[in-house]
Amino acid sequence: MNWTKKLGSTCCFTALLAAPTVHGDAEGTPSLADGETEIAAMMEQIVIYGTPPSRYDTRTTDALTGFPLDFLDLPRVVEIIPEQLLLDQKVTDLGEALRNVPGITLGDGFGGTNDDYFIRGFRRNTVYRDGLRRRSNFKTNTTNVERVEVVKGPAAIGFGQVEPGGLVNIVTKKPLDEPRNYVELRGGRFDDYFALLDISQPVTDRFAVRLNASMHDSESFRDFTEIQRDVVALTGRFDVSDATRLDLSYEYRDESRPLDRGTIAVPTPDGSRTIVDTPRSRRFGEAFEIFDTQFEFFSVDLTHELSKRWKLRLSGAHETSDSDDIQVRPRAILIFDASAPIVDGFFTEPAEPKPFFEDPTDRILLARRVDGSQDRQIDATYANAQLTGSVWTGSIEHLLAFSADYRESEESRFFGLNPNTDGITLPLFDINAPVYGTLSPGFSRGFDTAAEDDEYGFAVQDHIRINEKLSALLGLRMDFVDADGSGPLDRVDELSPQVAFSYAVAPHIVLFGSYSEALIPNVQTVVDLDGNVSTSDPFPPEESQQYEVGLKASLFEERFNMSMAAYEIDKENVVQGSGADAVLTKGQESRGFEISGTGQIAPGMNLVTGYAYTDASLPNGNRPRNVAKHTFNTWLSYEFQDGRLRGLGVGGGAFHSSDRYGDNANTWRLGDYTLLDLSAWYNLPFTFRGRDSSLPTRIQFSVKNLTDETWYPASGFDNGQRINIGTPRTWYLSLTTRW
Repeated sequence: MNWTKKLGSTCCFTALLAAPTVHGDAEGTPSLADGETEIAAMMEQIVIYGTPPSRYDTRTTDALTGFPLDFLDLPRVVEIIPEQLLLDQKVTDLGEALRNVPGITLGDGFGGTNDDYFIRGFRRNTVYRDGLRRRSNFKTNTTNVERVEVVKGPAAIGFGQVEPGGLVNIVTKKPLDEPRNYVELRGGRFDDYFALLDISQPVTDRFAVRLNASMHDSESFRDFTEIQRDVVALTGRFDVSDATRLDLSYEYRDESRPLDRGTIAVPTPDGSRTIVDTPRSRRFGEAFEIFDTQFEFFSVDLTHELSKRWKLRLSGAHETSDSDDIQVRPRAILIFDASAPIVDGFFTEPAEPKPFFEDPTDRILLARRVDGSQDRQIDATYANAQLTGSVWTGSIEHLLAFSADYRESEESRFFGLNPNTDGITLPLFDINAPVYGTLSPGFSRGFDTAAEDDEYGFAVQDHIRINEKLSALLGLRMDFVDADGSGPLDRVDELSPQVAFSYAVAPHIVLFGSYSEALIPNVQTVVDLDGNVSTSDPFPPEESQQYEVGLKASLFEERFNMSMAAYEIDKENVVQGSGADAVLTKGQESRGFEISGTGQIAPGMNLVTGYAYTDASLPNGNRPRNVAKHTFNTWLSYEFQDGRLRGLGVGGGAFHSSDRYGDNANTWRLGDYTLLDLSAWYNLPFTFRGRDSSLPTRIQFSVKNLTDETWYPASGFDNGQRINIGTPRTWYLSLTTRW
């Protein structure tokens, strides 16, 4: 009996209540003693029902280097959010998953329709998918997510153009070695319904496929809101030979949700702003606001083992998306006395607005505009080549990676406006006595825009194991970028180095340090109201550097990984203004300290926790909006392993963000918040063909924002016109089964 294979295929572990005595026969072959065959047969059926003990495993990653490195061997901080954590917390989108990583705060995300976040004080520039910088942006759900990797700090060495705070890389699901079928049905508050099918099957000894498909239909705590998200992902793995593997994947997403600009903050006599007191459900827009997108992604990956030490990987991908959005954009906040001559948004006689809100009876009205992008089309093509292997120079081992990558993308859209931008358009919208249906979704004017870019990159990395305690990671990357597609490819020609080391100060404890860089081209694209587009690159690219030192430890028999890091990031060559008014300034600085830990601290008990202190500052000394100085997260779960309660699990967590400024001038605040979540589940054992099955049916009940706290995730504009509203108390009931 191959016990190792059996354990790997059942997503559970065998309870060895009695160990049989093994004897050797005349030929020297081990055999069971008389009477013990029955015990062995019983052992095969005695199982503990539940999730795998290693379900929060985050030990190995190749996210930054291209070759797999153990947690302790990688002298950088890479946080991993495993799939099981997403299931335990009933996470539905990427932004919610990132609560489990210290040092991350959320951004506005284009009215809540896009992934948007700040890492170590710097706003993201994109989301990565299996190491590729995804061109399209939308609110990613977790249907096709195997795990989420968060690379902290500049990562140009492995990913090209990146913001210095770090990046988020989504690793998608791939075919499994053993057959597995998984179904989930979920219902929740606000008429939230979700269904997921995940099937992985080996077709032959050399060919395996996996299908992930989901349907999500939900309303919201916000008025006239409906969300529909459908995902289909199909992957295949074909072992062409013992040395060659071909992976193919296709993903389709269709998402429709309102573009919701949230609430507002009004000016006060002390020069600050205060967030208005209206019901959390109230929308300041119209029912026709929408963000609708269809996204497709094809990829092919060929891996060939040249020898026992060297491997070649060739990959290509194509991405296409088509989206439409229309929004009612707040253009001005107008404050009047209670007696102002305004009826249904129209002036009955002239009236002068007040400079600030000072009396509870004051009337707050919005001037609004309809605009949006129609037929926004994005096409991107990717190609990568990577050679990895190892060599020895004397007693020193080198893990090497040589890589080249190419990306070409095009984007076009029609941007519509209605009414025009001249003056204040009537009727005004009274936020405390709203009248809807006064604006129409049509456009009275608009213009077409188009953009394209080409990028090349070449990199080499060397992980040097100098001795049993000391190792180093060296790397160098060259980037070439043509940001408007006009060529030649010499607009950006930049080197990005990386130098890092790690030293084992004790068993399973490592001290590390690193220096790394990042870059983003400074391309100025100016579009006037007539649709005239001008593109130029008069400035050198944005450049950033990070110095980082830290400590890593693998505790509890290497089941729990913990890291501590202190860093300083400087960003330079930031352009302020546009066109003829554009000037080059010193950019943002950020320094801080982070501590995090993930894994199993006792049988059945798993912990994910972290704290971050982020001291980010703009050139004038102000703090960037939406960036919290303190963030804290913890999630503790326990599943009973034996006895009458075996299969019962409970989990709870707290997610805290300190106060954040709503503008870069630091004149008003969003406030702090602490969210409490709870989950409880039970794995039902069942009998299949007369035998106990180790693949349970799981019933789970989860509550998010248990205390129903009012919170504001982010501000989208300095003048207080776009403030996201956090979700109130929400509950989910789900049923999952595997076979």
